[in-house]
Amino acid sequence: MNLTFPRKHMLGLAIALIVSGPALAADNQTIINQSAVAAAEGNLAEVSQSGDINLAVVEQSGSLNNTAISQDGVWLEAYNYVSGNDNQVRIEQQADWHIAYTDIAGNENTATVTQDGFYNTAEIVVGGDINDAVVVQTGETNEAIINLSGNGNVAEMEQQGIANWSNAGFSGNDNTLYSVQQGDNNEAGMFNLTGNRNSFESEQFGNANVGGVVGLTGDNNSFFVLQQGDGNAFIAFDVAGNDNLVDIWQQGNGNEFLLDPLVGEQNLVLIQQDGDGNIISAPLGLVGNDNQIDVWQRGDLNNAVFATDGDGHNVEIRQNGAANSSEVVLAGTDNRASIYSRGDNNIAAAGLFDSGNMAELQQFGDDNFALVDVLGDDNDIYVDQSGDANEVLVTSDVAVSSNAMTLEQNGDINLVDILLAGNSNTIEILQNGAGNWVAGDDGYFAVAGNNGVLAVSQQGNDNLVLGSQAGDGNIMSVTQVGDFNTAIVVQN
Repeated sequence: MNLTFPRKHMLGLAIALIVSGPALAADNQTIINQSAVAAAEGNLAEVSQSGDINLAVVEQSGSLNNTAISQDGVWLEAYNYVSGNDNQVRIEQQADWHIAYTDIAGNENTATVTQDGFYNTAEIVVGGDINDAVVVQTGETNEAIINLSGNGNVAEMEQQGIANWSNAGFSGNDNTLYSVQQGDNNEAGMFNLTGNRNSFESEQFGNANVGGVVGLTGDNNSFFVLQQGDGNAFIAFDVAGNDNLVDIWQQGNGNEFLLDPLVGEQNLVLIQQDGDGNIISAPLGLVGNDNQIDVWQRGDLNNAVFATDGDGHNVEIRQNGAANSSEVVLAGTDNRASIYSRGDNNIAAAGLFDSGNMAELQQFGDDNFALVDVLGDDNDIYVDQSGDANEVLVTSDVAVSSNAMTLEQNGDINLVDILLAGNSNTIEILQNGAGNWVAGDDGYFAVAGNNGVLAVSQQGNDNLVLGSQAGDGNIMSVTQVGDFNTAIVVQN
């Protein structure tokens, strides 16, 4: 975005020529061009204008440059171009139609833009060392873009009003961005980051806020986003690196978290959502090893999907409320997934690919459904359901071996479906209540393979065990305590 000759300014000049005529000469316009000689230490330019259609352009080249522009009128625009060492720029504009643009290349640069009016827009482009850029805008339809390239860059943005947009791009080391937006339709993001130890912290208060990170490559990065309001969304796309921290807290209605994907090792993802209609979706999730994911949802109609590809991942999802659903897919070895649901109409699903993984599903509430799809060996599965009308479905599309499963249900009219094929699998089913069943889609459970162990324990009345086992060396144990219980065991 080059604002040297902006279209708004030329349109304003044309309108002023048509309407004002000779009165255009009374409008304020200041252009300062400075270039320091070899013996001089630096340039200094100060512009203060108060009027209607103001324009100030300052261009400096040299060392120890200092620029201060203050405008008070209606149609205010300020442009600043600095190339040299130890540059300082401060631009303050008030009332209605503002544009501020600074272009700095050099060392030890500092740029500050403060705008107050109605149509604010600010863009700061910095290339050099130890740069600091601050944009503060108060009003409507504000837009601030900061582009930093170098070492030790710091960018701060604060916007209050309606339809604010904040954008920052980093390339270098030790970069940080802090953005606060209050109002409606606010957006904040970091785009195309390249470097190490970048930090992104965004706090948004209002409606329809969006904060995100797109294109982050590097290690030891961290970004924090706190959003309060309704319609908030966080988007992390194409993030790659190690030892990164993602900490998101959303409060309000209709919040979303999208991660697609995070590639690297030993990354930590913390997400907390408070409200109703929250969605956390990471279909590609984490790709790498030894990553930690902690998701906590409170409210109604929450949905969480997390998939991992790699070894040593730990995924934990907690849901409090009604109509929650969770899905975790583990592809790799030595991964752990934990889903805790407390409320009504919860659905929990875990898919285990490869070997040595562990899935723990706990549901406390009504109408819970747990699905476990086993597509690997040596996995540990634990399902605990408390309430009425709960259902557990364990399936395997391929033959799997040496898996250990513990399925526990406390309540009435609970159902366990098992469709499992493979060798040396161990299944333990504990049901406590009335009207509980252990059965499959065809009225019986189907466990196929050799050297398997199946133990069923039911306490209560009107409980039913159907079944069969196919294979050699299998062991089945059925214990029923109560009245009007039925057990049918078929082993081949």
